[in-house]
Amino acid sequence: MKRGRPRTWWMLCFALALSVVAAAPSAAGQSTRVIMQFASVADRDAAFDQLLDRGAAVRVADTEAGPALVAIGSPMLLGADYHATQVSSDADVSVTAIKQPARGTFVRRTGAAENVGLDPSRTGPAVAIIDSGIQPHPDLPLSRIRAFKDFVGSVETPVDQCGHGTHVAGIIAGSGRSSNGVHAGITPTVDIVALRVLGDDCSGSTSDVIDALEWIGVNHARYRIKVVNLSLGHAVLESIFTDPLVQAVERLSRKGVAVVTAAGNRGLNLATNLPGYGGVGTPCNAPSSICVGSLDTFATPGLGDDQVSDASSRGPTRFDLLAKPDLVAPGVDVVSLASPGSRLFREFPDLRVPGANGDPHYFMLSGTSMASPSVAAAAALLLQENHALSVNTLKLALQFTARLVAKADVLTQGAGALNIPGALTLADAINPNVPRGQNWIRHRIIAANVDAYGQRIVWGQRIVYGDRFVRARYAQVHLFRWDDDIVWSYDAIADNIVWGNADEDNIVWGNQGNIVWGNADHIVWGNVEDDNIVWGNDESDNLVWGIDDHIVWGHDDNTVWGNSASDNIVWGNGELRRVWASDVVPGFWDGDTVWGDITRETVDNIVWGQK
Repeated sequence: MKRGRPRTWWMLCFALALSVVAAAPSAAGQSTRVIMQFASVADRDAAFDQLLDRGAAVRVADTEAGPALVAIGSPMLLGADYHATQVSSDADVSVTAIKQPARGTFVRRTGAAENVGLDPSRTGPAVAIIDSGIQPHPDLPLSRIRAFKDFVGSVETPVDQCGHGTHVAGIIAGSGRSSNGVHAGITPTVDIVALRVLGDDCSGSTSDVIDALEWIGVNHARYRIKVVNLSLGHAVLESIFTDPLVQAVERLSRKGVAVVTAAGNRGLNLATNLPGYGGVGTPCNAPSSICVGSLDTFATPGLGDDQVSDASSRGPTRFDLLAKPDLVAPGVDVVSLASPGSRLFREFPDLRVPGANGDPHYFMLSGTSMASPSVAAAAALLLQENHALSVNTLKLALQFTARLVAKADVLTQGAGALNIPGALTLADAINPNVPRGQNWIRHRIIAANVDAYGQRIVWGQRIVYGDRFVRARYAQVHLFRWDDDIVWSYDAIADNIVWGNADEDNIVWGNQGNIVWGNADHIVWGNVEDDNIVWGNDESDNLVWGIDDHIVWGHDDNTVWGNSASDNIVWGNGELRRVWASDVVPGFWDGDTVWGDITRETVDNIVWGQK
């Protein structure tokens, strides 16, 4: 480890970040909560009556996707046949913050809102924060809270008895007034919509989070919500195809609202005390979400010593093996707004940070909970710079301009570390209104910029989406458009990706191994020998991508990526299964436990990069 830093992390005693409780099976006689989805209202109503008659607690929880209900009862009772199309755990969700030994209160300036010449008037989008609520603060007064909705109680005015939501809100939108600007948020002109789904103990239920996402789906235009932050989650319990929380995120993304999520803090394999892969939680595994891991800046302005935090969850996602996180952002020793009287404030007095007048207006926390709102704020800034950007274009701009972190592979850092000035430069250059197939970049871009300290940042030019990873030399953003009508990920039936909405603009990337773009049966991309993609319909279904950065994707579901030991990926259940990923976190392959023993002999294998 750098600087001999000990691998010791203290989980907040109440946080249960990506909790065992969320995934553990119920003991005999214990009550459990489930979310049931139905094909029709009649089926739901019949199940509702049956469950009530048998002694379960039930509430209707219909979503845009169809009829649903939440039921609480014994596992035996809830396991009966009620003609549900899908039954999922209404898992406990919790904050993704951790407490660690503080190293000081250094703040690395972002060089964002104060240096990019943005209009200071508050006419931009609002950021919705689904969390523990919000406590009005001198740095974020009631006048800047556009709306407050309580999903765990009946409170009508903004409140935060946990303290986590207020801290998250300050990272995004705090003015820094109480610290003479030292602890200002990234976008202090944006307004907040606070949705309370976590109670006083900083935990809540999946169904309440889904309710909040559905509420945004109905009200986003009214409150001009374009970005949502979710610094919470639970362990991945099922595939993205059926997970109701993932599906709620996907529905909202398709409405043009960017959903930014925290990767979680399961980056350490507790059995070995070493970093482990596969710990990314839900809803960060949602394909369209912008999943954020935690970067440790070591409290210095220089970039050379940055590294991804040990505790930050790494990919791939459980069950679906998607590449996450999408990028990383500072998440260690982050100072933001305190909520006096809250549980955090009471139980961790050593984390209080005084303001300019000596009063404890601020609080210090670490974790992906603190990294995610930095990216949410950056997304809001990009929309202020170019309000026509789609959700997918936001994601592209944030990834393409990210800075690569040394000694971190793609499943650890995604596309790299957040680079706000670079992302704003790219956002300003994009003209989303040009017809498809034409260059949508307004002017020539140099893929580098200078940060607030005068340090040159070279863009990584990566794109990571689903199980696709595009390297810098191929990520030519002027070749295509990322619109909100792109469905990136898998269709539950056909395994397809559909890109575009016209016959001549479509890509169908499916289980036949083909890409169809227009009338052709394959893509040949580039006009020189080392820039070609050939993905055809031959017997082997192979993709060969360049001479230096080979991909071979064949019958056995294996991918071999790169031609050196540091770049290789072996993924799948074919002949290469003998290569075992010994550093996957416990429980990744085990269907019953999250932190339990693992049987390694009969499961699919993944090795993605070398440490």
